[in-house]
Amino acid sequence: MANLRSEVAMIVSSLQYLTSDATYQDLALRCQEYLHYQQRGWADQQELAEDMLFNLLVEYLVGVGMPRAAAEQFCTNSDNLTELAMRISSTLGPAIA
Repeated sequence: MANLRSEVAMIVSSLQYLTSDATYQDLALRCQEYLHYQQRGWADQQELAEDMLFNLLVEYLVGVGMPRAAAEQFCTNSDNLTELAMRISSTLGPAIA
């Protein structure tokens, strides 16, 4: 699991160079939504935000070379999903919807 976390940390650290791409703007927005609704949202809003971020992050991680099973396993853990959302948000900054 430590190797997987370090891989994800390296991926996230490289995101700051790619913020002009629409994928990364969407990623930043989904991370902000997830973090917002986890703190202030209703149960259905929290679930929707989590599902949307989960799907986006799994596809992103698969796209950069992580095996789908590993990406899904990593993102299934809500602590990992929250940590990743926080790291991505701090790296990419505020998203403009």
